[in-house]
Amino acid sequence: MPKVDFSNYKGREQAYVKHCLLEGYLPDWAYKVGSTWDSLVYVDAFAGPWQTTHPNYADSSFGIAVDALRRCQVGLQQSRGRNLHMECILVEQDENAFAHLERFANAESLSNFKVHALPGNFAKQTSKINQLIKDSGRNPFRFVFLDPKGWADIPMDKLQPLLRHRSSEVLINLMTKHLNRFLGQPDRESSYRQLFGRPGVVEILRNAPPAERVERAVREYSASLKLLCNFKYVSSAVIMEPDEEAVRYYLVYATNHPRGVEVFKAAENKAARIQDDVRHESRIKKAGGQLEFFANNGPPKSRLILELLNRYQEMARNNVLRILRRSHAATGVDYADLFCEAMTFPLVTPDDLVRWLRALEPNIEIRQGAVLSKKKPKPAEDYCVVVLNPKLLE
Repeated sequence: MPKVDFSNYKGREQAYVKHCLLEGYLPDWAYKVGSTWDSLVYVDAFAGPWQTTHPNYADSSFGIAVDALRRCQVGLQQSRGRNLHMECILVEQDENAFAHLERFANAESLSNFKVHALPGNFAKQTSKINQLIKDSGRNPFRFVFLDPKGWADIPMDKLQPLLRHRSSEVLINLMTKHLNRFLGQPDRESSYRQLFGRPGVVEILRNAPPAERVERAVREYSASLKLLCNFKYVSSAVIMEPDEEAVRYYLVYATNHPRGVEVFKAAENKAARIQDDVRHESRIKKAGGQLEFFANNGPPKSRLILELLNRYQEMARNNVLRILRRSHAATGVDYADLFCEAMTFPLVTPDDLVRWLRALEPNIEIRQGAVLSKKKPKPAEDYCVVVLNPKLLE
């Protein structure tokens, strides 16, 4: 069960799911990255606090991050003898919210776990953030969380200096519901162009069928993160409206290592199960029923979730097949590459990829090194997929 307390999220259930994903991701990230890097820096660019009810901000993104990372710092020291330096940089431009944020930062900051509160507009603070990261240690790794109120607050040209580093990862709330709603308004065009940072994207979205615009926006934004911020891999998670058959927004994640994708997908899959519970509870309450949770397979998935799941699985599988059909190398295709390609899509799991590959045997072989393997492949290990009969791949 998540440590995030659901009782603090009345009326903002979608934030609960988002925070569960963040809480699930950060510990694995800290343990993996903290084993090799000298310092870890968490950046919350739109920290708030907003609509929090817990006195210690345990229902805020920054409160969850500070708690999770502090526990990881202790765990790394006790289990691996790593005295890892950590810092959290929290940015907020609203004066009233910042007053609360600053008191929190002052109370939580220690010599080996510093918490900085920066006032003002995030886009104007990137140079200060970069300097704080540089000062945090000889070899810092950054994780940036962007949860803005509007997409105009995260212009791509301001993100590039902050994110264009090999030692960085980012999680972004891409408000696709509003992106689609305002696409036809000329006065918003400039903010769209600044968001994507590439020419032609607005025209691509306007020419796309209305039912496909949201997903196309996610793909185009992912392409911008790769092209303009030099990320190798991008994945995403879908966050639903708690009591409607509609998507609220997508969380877009970018990294430079397959292990990052693996950790993100594990957190996303846990959050997806929690989301099913939350949405089922919302439907029961709306109908005047009693609270009901399911211990084993969880509640039945909604119609829209099933549609998205089937569509994303089909798209992911088709991409994997396309890569395999083009493979002519005797050494095969790195499993890590197939993994990252398939995990680009929300709701797709590593087990889905393994199931698809096993169904293609004997026209392919999964090998570890040069040896045929029946074990479950892992992207972090030396697995490859060798295509024996590309014309028979269906």
